[in-house]
Amino acid sequence: MAETVLVTGGTGIVGKPLVEGLLAQGKRVVVLSRQQLPCDLPAVPGRLSYLQGDVSMTRLGLDPQVYAELCAELTAIFHLAARTDFKGGSVADYAAVNIHGVKKVHALACQAGAHLHHVSTAFVCGTHDAMFGEDDLECGQDFRNGYEQSKFLAERFLHEQMARGQGRVTIYRPSIILERHPAAASVNTFGPFIFLDAVFRILLTAKMQDARELPLRLRGGRDCQLPFIFDNDVAAALLAIAASAHCLGRTYHLVCKNPCPNFLLEDVFNQAFGRKVAALVADDAFRQLPASQSERILARKTATYASYLDLAVSFARSNSEAVLGVDFCTEVTDEELLGAFSRFLVCKDENRDGGPIEERKRQDIDKYFTEFLPTIIGQQLIANLASLSCTFWLEVSGLPRRTLVIIDGCLQAITAGGESSFGYQVRPDIFLQVVSGCLSPQRAFFDGKITMAGNTMEALRTASALEEFFRYRPYLVKS
Repeated sequence: MAETVLVTGGTGIVGKPLVEGLLAQGKRVVVLSRQQLPCDLPAVPGRLSYLQGDVSMTRLGLDPQVYAELCAELTAIFHLAARTDFKGGSVADYAAVNIHGVKKVHALACQAGAHLHHVSTAFVCGTHDAMFGEDDLECGQDFRNGYEQSKFLAERFLHEQMARGQGRVTIYRPSIILERHPAAASVNTFGPFIFLDAVFRILLTAKMQDARELPLRLRGGRDCQLPFIFDNDVAAALLAIAASAHCLGRTYHLVCKNPCPNFLLEDVFNQAFGRKVAALVADDAFRQLPASQSERILARKTATYASYLDLAVSFARSNSEAVLGVDFCTEVTDEELLGAFSRFLVCKDENRDGGPIEERKRQDIDKYFTEFLPTIIGQQLIANLASLSCTFWLEVSGLPRRTLVIIDGCLQAITAGGESSFGYQVRPDIFLQVVSGCLSPQRAFFDGKITMAGNTMEALRTASALEEFFRYRPYLVKS
């Protein structure tokens, strides 16, 4: 009978190729995901099944009988599920999934007698700036964010359990994972796609069309380096190491032998745009010439990732090379980077306009401007908003431009067409989400769903001020 393997996070960028590889090895695979439906995975009747659950919950959010049946049949667990964004304020924001979730998965592995293959991160090294070994963990490091610290604490827990003889565990530490075939949604994953997306949207603004502000400067060391590795290479390494005879109790760095120099990253980044749009500079460059509005927006969008542009750490990989060979992932080449970056930008461009507007959405949006907003003309939008006075235009894709006038916090006029110092371009579905209070306009901008033109800083301030209005007076779509 085929071995049964549980994969948490099996619908993610590494999880999908990992699941495909396990199936190719003849394994029976159970994918645990918070999503209700499978996502882009092959249909293999009898050998691939899905469970909707959550590693942060008791019994992983599963029914007691389902959990018991899983315990009875599991031989191995690949634990990939994690909160990987950098939006949390502290390690506490990551604890439920990245720490307590690991403890719950470890408990399942112990109860089932299954081998736990835990996917951590090379950045448990934190701010350590020298060689970091596969057997290293605690070296007096600080952490750049709660994500790094949460993965460190989870690893420490597993090492403590192994020292007590509790469970069969192997730990894997990939570095910065890049999608080899990214989509527009790849902006939600860590890596250069965040920076590509930010520059892409800035270049769409009317002010940037003549390129007078280019290149956009970013703080970062051109002589530093980034340890990239592609998603499918991580999955292949997991499969090969897990199949080896001596992996139990070991830790493996899944990193390229030669990291990517920042100067190469900058060059490929600009090649993807077809011109020099961005440049890494030292801090003193901004003392000599203060940042422009566009550069301040770019810095704000990428702030949580900025510290990775000054990395000096390097990662030993003797354990990995003992299994995979010294030629395993020598480097991420400039051709591979350019291919990934170019594919991402093509996806962004193809998704920019959002296609033709549906008639139902057209009617809903027309009613917002002709029936809903006119009832509050002359009124204070919300309390404590008297300081807001502005005129801006708004273009919903497929509909005429409208201009709104707000004086001392009161809506004064709505007119067709018009010009002003700034405005917004947005798809119909995103517009309806914003005015119904379901989506923050600031969040929509930073996620690339709203384009601002003209005085972008004023546009950002206005979007922030109106956010409370959309929540306080939501537009409830009736059609």
